[in-house]
Amino acid sequence: MGVVRTGIYSRHTTNNSSALYKAIGTRLYYVEAPEKPIYPYCVFHIFDETHEWTFDLEFENISVQFNYFDITADACDTGIDAIKALYDYCILSITGYTTLRMEREMVLPSWKIEPDNIWSGAVRYNLLIQDT
Repeated sequence: MGVVRTGIYSRHTTNNSSALYKAIGTRLYYVEAPEKPIYPYCVFHIFDETHEWTFDLEFENISVQFNYFDITADACDTGIDAIKALYDYCILSITGYTTLRMEREMVLPSWKIEPDNIWSGAVRYNLLIQDT
């Protein structure tokens, strides 16, 4: 969903005083980073878009994952904390939809990626949105 990607990126860029923006600037990428990225940076993925409903509510259930990359474990863990601070229970501005909930599902603490000698960690969210 392009509007979800736009909403995620817009939250990042409009909160340019956030710890995440201060760390990575505009180096928030969808699906893949450039071949020789500048560290730190973050890549996000959107998957598991499912249309669901209850007795009185129709909504989209979407999984969103952020992967943070940096050159030390401590810096990576700080980046993971910055993602949580910006996106935990946030209200995304998504054209044509209302955000019902952006709830953290899991955190994978930093791990080393060899042979590149970099560190990565991940945060996954469950995003619920409804047509307006």
